[in-house]
Amino acid sequence: MSFLPHQTKEIKNYYEEYGYVVVNNVISNEQIDLFAKGYDILKQSKNYYFLSQDTNRVEKLVVNEQNFIEHSILDPIDLTFQKYFQQSALNIVASNSVSQLLNILTSRQKHIIWQTMFFDKSTGTVAHHDHYYLDTDPPGNLVGCWFALETIHADAGSFFVIPKSHKKLFIPRNPNVSEFSDHEDFVKKIQKLIQDQNYSLQPMLLEKGSVLFWHPFLIHGAFKNINPEYSRKSLTAHYLPEGYGRLGKNLPATVSSFNPEILVWKKSLLDRAKASVRHIRYWAKVKLRLSDKRPKMEMRSSQYSDL
Repeated sequence: MSFLPHQTKEIKNYYEEYGYVVVNNVISNEQIDLFAKGYDILKQSKNYYFLSQDTNRVEKLVVNEQNFIEHSILDPIDLTFQKYFQQSALNIVASNSVSQLLNILTSRQKHIIWQTMFFDKSTGTVAHHDHYYLDTDPPGNLVGCWFALETIHADAGSFFVIPKSHKKLFIPRNPNVSEFSDHEDFVKKIQKLIQDQNYSLQPMLLEKGSVLFWHPFLIHGAFKNINPEYSRKSLTAHYLPEGYGRLGKNLPATVSSFNPEILVWKKSLLDRAKASVRHIRYWAKVKLRLSDKRPKMEMRSSQYSDL
């Protein structure tokens, strides 16, 4: 079931009951077309390196035979040396239509963008809930959003959710171990929970311009791509309602984006200079990395097939 932006009561009720809600006609074709221009510029970049969401490490930009970027990109709104792509992504995730819907779900006027991602193709994401990685303090108030930049085909490796799983037991990260070092154990527990509760995975075949909102306790992920001819162009963003802290982390200073109701982390000139130097280090990390070394805490579901 999906809704239109003006159906405010229905949107909030459905979100609270099922742990997610799909709203159509949120992002305009004009916004997506501008993003596509930035995307084309990015694809032409030679020897470009970035942090990837699916492997949780630095990767080189690789365009495959179908002309899709192979790895997902972590925090596209902060990419170094990619101003057009960066701004066109921010235009979508910080749009007025998004802030209005967030206000409906959280009853807070302002929201801080915590983390963003870009997927050109589905990398297959292992089932998880966001609370383990990032959440508000107190927990349970973060909102995740997935933006369909094209109509999603069933063979493209769609996003999936487990409706109402946010009402069941969620699995917290062990605060007594180093950050995320028990990730494999967490993934196993989620898989066992799915089996024990006999959960079914519901695919999200969104239409272009639609947005999926979900609760941080909701179990979700993405199916593997089964037809390489299909892309799954999409953005993901996580929003922290203003007034809450970050679970397990300090709350950095914020500034308004072009939308005064959507805030981003404040970056000084020194921070930006460090980002430029860091990009040079990314090149070294990839060049010196052993080809058979498995990433730590990767999210690709194919790497957990034995669980």
